[in-house]
Amino acid sequence: MEQNGWGPPAVDLNFLKSGLGVLKLVQMLLSLAGFIVAQITASPYNWEQMQAFGWISLIIFILTLGMFTIFLASWHRSDIVARVNWPLVDFGHSALCTVLWSINVILGLVSISYHRPGREPGAIVDTILAIVSLVTFWATVRMSYRRWHLFSPTPTIPYHYQQLGTEPYS
Repeated sequence: MEQNGWGPPAVDLNFLKSGLGVLKLVQMLLSLAGFIVAQITASPYNWEQMQAFGWISLIIFILTLGMFTIFLASWHRSDIVARVNWPLVDFGHSALCTVLWSINVILGLVSISYHRPGREPGAIVDTILAIVSLVTFWATVRMSYRRWHLFSPTPTIPYHYQQLGTEPYS
């Protein structure tokens, strides 16, 4: 197996077992379930809010699948993309998906407020899925932010320079 190029991927099973890998897998499942429920709910009624909910869920699913594949196949460790700050890319992805799920929560709440028979169960299920997904993406944002700062730490001032009135070479 080639690990330095775009050849056959070296699957990183440790990523799959890690907290971030499990969160990405759960996020993909929730996004796919949200898309399916929204499309089933929206189809017979031509319901615009649920169609938007479904398409946003599908976009989130595709983005998360891409990030999951990159990390699982260890493409982020290849020489071709070695200069990319992958914790920052993951942070940006998670932050974007958190904003998109926030939009889906609003769409779900608006859909619940219409009180039309036959539509509420799907809207309620989608809103619950959106809230759970929002929480999982927020957890990923926090994890990615921490990994990003561990990847490029900020310089610290030595302790003896922090005391007032002490400067080097004075």
